[in-house]
Amino acid sequence: MPSAFAAPHTEPVKSAQVAAARRSTRKAVVVHAGARDAYQLALALSEANLLETLVTDLFWPADRPWAKRLAALLPRGLRDNLARRSAAVPFHQIRLCLGDGLRLLALEKIKRVPLDVRRTSQRQSDANLGRTAGDLARATGSGLVTYSYYGFDAIRSYGRPAMLFQVHPHPATVRRLLLQELAAHPDCAASLEQEWELALPDEDYNHLVAETGMAARFLAASSFTRDSLVEHGVSASNIEVIPYGVDLERFHPATLPPRNAKLELLFVGRINQRKGVKYLLEALRLLNSDQVHLTICGRVVDDLAIFKPFASQITIRPSVSSSELVAAYQAADLFVFPSVAEGFAQVLLESLACGLPILSTTHTAAPDLIDDGEQGFLVEPSRADLIADRIEWALNHRDALRAMRQAARERAECFTWQRFRTRAAQAVSIYLALE
Repeated sequence: MPSAFAAPHTEPVKSAQVAAARRSTRKAVVVHAGARDAYQLALALSEANLLETLVTDLFWPADRPWAKRLAALLPRGLRDNLARRSAAVPFHQIRLCLGDGLRLLALEKIKRVPLDVRRTSQRQSDANLGRTAGDLARATGSGLVTYSYYGFDAIRSYGRPAMLFQVHPHPATVRRLLLQELAAHPDCAASLEQEWELALPDEDYNHLVAETGMAARFLAASSFTRDSLVEHGVSASNIEVIPYGVDLERFHPATLPPRNAKLELLFVGRINQRKGVKYLLEALRLLNSDQVHLTICGRVVDDLAIFKPFASQITIRPSVSSSELVAAYQAADLFVFPSVAEGFAQVLLESLACGLPILSTTHTAAPDLIDDGEQGFLVEPSRADLIADRIEWALNHRDALRAMRQAARERAECFTWQRFRTRAAQAVSIYLALE
């Protein structure tokens, strides 16, 4: 069974720890920018009466009467965007660094802003959010739960070890894997060199590395992220692996799943070499079958020229709506995601929830989500031959692949956001009691 089922906790929680957590009355300050994980960690702590404050950049106060009245007057598109920057966390528990959020939003809307300008502004914002959270936690006697990228400044301001939510694998692990890809695929340098772990100046990169040594306990969404931390000296007993959840109402199977003439593959995500796109294309070349069609939904980062030899069997959709994305999951036969380094990959759970079997690598959350051969397939990263082998099996066993759809949906139903929040609140409560 995958680790998410066989080991709900990285190490068994001792009864004394649970008892101490129940007695603790301390709360935590959480820090991250944007709608990270749909605010589920802050919501978990708010529901459990463990949240002191969420420090973030932009947040829409949907619980305020004036905000409800204003939202009703806005165009649907803008209203939906505001809703994504909101959650059921009461606004009195939110601390905004509004200037940072507005500055980054403006840079995002301005075309052709140089990478170094965006990078510098982003890191300045991250540092300010971190310092604000650390100062607030220290002043209120609260614990500190910081997402990675804010941890160095947050923990330094806090003045003692905190809990770190390591969103992506350890930066040194990611850098090593990206450098390997850069050496193997220099034609993809344009996208690989923009990845944070390669693009950051040495000082900022060293801060990312240092923050993993400044924390007392860790949250991670995948076993791969946990293993990368252990690789760089973190004790496995201090890491809690809690896979994310998925909206099972929004992402659901079609009433009558289609029977496609060709084997329909689907990829969703940024179209670059960190996601292993060239290995997928190489797998198609190895198969050399006109009975396989690939749809790619995502923003193109690498040169579109790499797709030209496959023009007859690939459809690229750089922009899809929420409803179109669900329809794409429902219409495909197999989801392919050959990433070389992911902290989780939410698209895997979205696929499973739509009843779509997945084919992904061991460098994602896939090993935590599925049993190989039952709800999909696991392969080693950077192995086009293994990807081709699994696709060929799917092509030759269409009925067996179709039978996996129910197993995929049933597995997704094990990963609710409520499950994530319950386990996250328990992990944080234990940290607060033991700190």
